[in-house]
Amino acid sequence: MLRFLLSLLLSFTSLLLSAQFASPISWDFSYTSVAEDQYDLIATATAEDGWAIYSQFTDEGGPVPTTFFWEEGDHYELVGKTSEEGHKKEGMDDMFGVNVAKFLSDEPVVFTQRVRIKDYGTPIAVSVEFMCCDDEQCLPPTDEPYSWNIPAPGPDRAEAAEVTPAPAEKATPPEPETTTAEVQAAQPEAKPESAVTATETPADFTVQTYRASELPAHEEDPVTWVFRAVNVAPQEYRIELEGTMEPGWTVYSMTTDPEIGPIPTEMVIEAAEGLEIIGEVVEESATLKKKYDPVWDAEIAKVDGGKVLYAQTVRVDGADKITGYISYQTCDDELCFPPTDIPFVLDLSGAEPVASIDGLTGDGGLVVDAGSTTDLVTAPVSASAFGVNFDPEPVGECSEGVAQTEGQSLWAIFGLGLLGGLFALIMPCIFPMIPLTVSFFTKSSGTRAQGIQKAALYGFFIFLIYVLLSLPFHVVDGLDPNLLNQVASNVWLNLVFFAVFLFFAGSFFGFYELTLPESWSNRASRAEGTGGIAGIFFMALTLALVSFSCTGPILGSLLVEAVSGGAMPLTAGMAGFGVALGLPFALFAAFPGVLKSMPKSGGWLNSVKVVLGFVEVALAFKFLSNADLVGNWEALRIEPFLIVWMLCSLGIAAYLFGFISFPLDSKNRKPGPIGLAVALAGIAFTAYLGFGFTNDPDTGNYRTLNLLSGIAPPVCYSYFNACDCPQNITCFKDLDEGLAYAREVNKPVMLDFTGYTCVNCRKMEENVWSEDRIKRILSDDYVLISLYVDDRKALPEAEHQEVDRMDGTGRTRTIDEVGEKWQYLQQSVFSKASQPYYVLVSPEGTTLNPPVAYTPDVAEYENFLKCGLSTYQELRQGK
Repeated sequence: MLRFLLSLLLSFTSLLLSAQFASPISWDFSYTSVAEDQYDLIATATAEDGWAIYSQFTDEGGPVPTTFFWEEGDHYELVGKTSEEGHKKEGMDDMFGVNVAKFLSDEPVVFTQRVRIKDYGTPIAVSVEFMCCDDEQCLPPTDEPYSWNIPAPGPDRAEAAEVTPAPAEKATPPEPETTTAEVQAAQPEAKPESAVTATETPADFTVQTYRASELPAHEEDPVTWVFRAVNVAPQEYRIELEGTMEPGWTVYSMTTDPEIGPIPTEMVIEAAEGLEIIGEVVEESATLKKKYDPVWDAEIAKVDGGKVLYAQTVRVDGADKITGYISYQTCDDELCFPPTDIPFVLDLSGAEPVASIDGLTGDGGLVVDAGSTTDLVTAPVSASAFGVNFDPEPVGECSEGVAQTEGQSLWAIFGLGLLGGLFALIMPCIFPMIPLTVSFFTKSSGTRAQGIQKAALYGFFIFLIYVLLSLPFHVVDGLDPNLLNQVASNVWLNLVFFAVFLFFAGSFFGFYELTLPESWSNRASRAEGTGGIAGIFFMALTLALVSFSCTGPILGSLLVEAVSGGAMPLTAGMAGFGVALGLPFALFAAFPGVLKSMPKSGGWLNSVKVVLGFVEVALAFKFLSNADLVGNWEALRIEPFLIVWMLCSLGIAAYLFGFISFPLDSKNRKPGPIGLAVALAGIAFTAYLGFGFTNDPDTGNYRTLNLLSGIAPPVCYSYFNACDCPQNITCFKDLDEGLAYAREVNKPVMLDFTGYTCVNCRKMEENVWSEDRIKRILSDDYVLISLYVDDRKALPEAEHQEVDRMDGTGRTRTIDEVGEKWQYLQQSVFSKASQPYYVLVSPEGTTLNPPVAYTPDVAEYENFLKCGLSTYQELRQGK
């Protein structure tokens, strides 16, 4: 038994590491008339080379035997037992350690069951459960449903005439290790009833799928639902709702007892005239488990992350639409959202059915060969506007998928905000207030502990105020996930940022002072007198207002980050900024002795401002570079950009050495040891920038400066060493041309969703693609298609399209720019709106493995590329 369990565990593990979406066993169903009212129902299994299925009479303790579950009913009766014929091999099996009987792949296996029919008007449904293995691995037990619709015999019926109808729809194979016996036992009769499909399918009938999708999951809705209506036969549809959960979130099985606590998931198709519901709702998931749930303190059947599918077959006879809803509740380990109903509609009133979910209209009919083995659950997404039908569902799982770098990026931005707050802390308008404020709290309180509490509360309110400033951006970001990205690549807005940063630099240099309206500060100061917690809050607000002349330029930089990266980076940056400003007040109140060792206020505070002024000038040219790239001006290329940064770095050194001065500097200013160290660092950084003008022998272009990746223009954007693609890798910037070339050379494609203003895109191109092993794979094994989502070049009028805005409102927008076309492709097909985003596909549009985003780990990115390449080779060999 132990050997069997270990073998089974290994087989399940191999399943997770392999790309086995389509079963290596194909089934054909037919029937033969043998006598009056008696028929042989025939199921023929054909295995791919090397695979085997197991006999119905396999002993316990070994593999799962092939089993036929017949739907019970009075319309027919079984005559005898199901027979089996094929190349059977019996004996000891090394994998299971017991005697097994299995059928080899060199000839089909034919299972025959004789039946006597009493009512020809009712189909005979069966669900075949089988398990298949090769010499290395086993796939989980899989269900193959089918139903025979046998017409009543006519007077001229030929005896023993054989009829082979088109195969019915194949259900998605559930993965094994996650569905417990308890969950399977909870719905024993769903299997045969779900097998009831439709009347006999004509040979010339074409299966079509109509699809609509919700907006991608987000913090307040961690489940994305896709609605599909598969026209499996004339007047018959399989209605499917597929939910994809964010990591850590669950929904509850439809078999969950509502008395326990959580709300079970329920798929409802509303009754209507001319609409017949066939069978029961089917629930399928690779992560359906029954286990202890700490939230509800009970054993609960739930879908623990990943995907779940609910399906129901209906027959339409005059109904002009199919309506319904999916009702569910989702929880993680800490909280639960209220139950939610998501409505869906299949409108049949027009010339072509139209699917919609939660008010969002989806794709038109997708043609699926009725005789193919394509899994209808993962039918391709229509993308006729892009010249190919892309299938966003990856067929391989040999890589982990989208790099989970968002959290790391947010921590990095939090760190930058923290650094910015520390700089603001040593500004002239904040630094002198620290000892005064701490002394006020410690002396005005009855005890030292009370003083520490008030100072800590004061610091917390400073943190809270800056975090609250980011909330409006979440509203904007929630309305349209791509809105802030579109704003970030706007030429005129980047020019405004350029001017704003130069204006901030002038303030730091001392040419003028930035102040908020005096009435704001006065109102906040008067509110301080209310006392208690409210009074402390308004003291913190007063500090935030009166210190704006020092904090404003730094906060402006964080606001720009929000526009270019979304609302969450702004919140992370503001949180870091608030921590750096608020924490010292609490710490100094707890340890007042530290105050005595702090440096006194003086001219060094102004020196900090001037140094930051040079930094602001350098950053201003980053936004001028963005405008130049997006606008295709070809003016601010890599050479002048590096020269400006070298001048700013030299300016810092010259200022700290005392060679130049600004209005607020004292006449007898002398550089201290820290200032001299920073000046020397400025000279060293200037020399480092100078290396950017040297040639890289591998590419023939300028050498990449890693510290400026994503900030400076691409090294190919040059007056003297220009190139079309990063690292001189051959690339296409037109989708049709790239796909046509990929078909010609028989190579897979990497779709590189990128942007001119995308910082992480440049980091990937200059730090990851530059590695020899990555560059070799991209150059030799893939066709690279770079799609710039912020390319503002106008599309020819003939290519303009009216598309859904995908913002939940049902409104439309016109795609009339090249970048908008690629952005819509990424968002509508792959449900992502951020860059970089890398998708490996076949020239026919099949997604090879889970896509990835920003992946700075070279080994991880190499594994991603090799996974897609191996999957592509397997697809080709399988043809």
